[in-house]
Amino acid sequence: MLWKSIAILSGVLLCYILLSATVFHYLEQPNEISVKEKTRDFHMEFLRNFSCINSGDMEIFVERLMAAYDMGVVATANKTSVTNWDFASAIFFTLTVVTTIGYGNIAPTTLAGQVFCILCALCGIPLCTVFLAAIGQKLRYPITKLQERLVTNRSHRVCRCVKFCLCVLLGSTLLILLPSIMFTLVEGWHYGESVYYTVITLTTIGFGDYVAGLKAVPHREIYRAVAAVWVTLGLAWVALLISEMTGDINDKIVKKEKKCCTEHVSKQDELQMASLES
Repeated sequence: MLWKSIAILSGVLLCYILLSATVFHYLEQPNEISVKEKTRDFHMEFLRNFSCINSGDMEIFVERLMAAYDMGVVATANKTSVTNWDFASAIFFTLTVVTTIGYGNIAPTTLAGQVFCILCALCGIPLCTVFLAAIGQKLRYPITKLQERLVTNRSHRVCRCVKFCLCVLLGSTLLILLPSIMFTLVEGWHYGESVYYTVITLTTIGFGDYVAGLKAVPHREIYRAVAAVWVTLGLAWVALLISEMTGDINDKIVKKEKKCCTEHVSKQDELQMASLES
């Protein structure tokens, strides 16, 4: 039965990936082509207007700017980005490592920093996983109590379904919709962009196209500390959701293992009785 479930899930997942890839392809590629054409036209027009600039030097200048930007550094004649490695930012970066979010907007560039990042990840990720699972279990308690008040004298499957719906509803409200308002007000993003950022962060996808706390806002350290607490609670909630979603499958596996063990013990007892009789 388990192998049949795995085969069905594999087929559904493959179809989901192919369908999603098709949608992304037709939604994003036209815009990418348009941006490339506009950028190329702007580049050529700039060289025509400033013919004294050598095209080769221009390419080197652009490449250096892009390399600096990839490292999280924005430096122009009248603007310099805030540091990415003050203590509060270092704490936030470490959090993105141990939680596997990995935004990618900043990363260690020194060899010593890269080696330490490896050690930090290898030790911190298991520790953080256990911690988030423990927090998720604590979050389960009030949701279970609420489910017991709403639904009584129902089957186990109905109670599990109600509990999962409560997890989704309460978590989405408290950890996605409400924090998105904060990010909209502080970061100046559109609300839809803020929701996008919260979901991408809490699912540990972490593209890095939107990262909270990069701007030099007032009380930046406090803001990042609040964001760190939000990330911790949000990841624990996601862990709880995954646990609830896989509950039925785990129950089936446990039942099957118990059944196999019972059958094995029964066969051993029968063999022992047969040997004694003989």
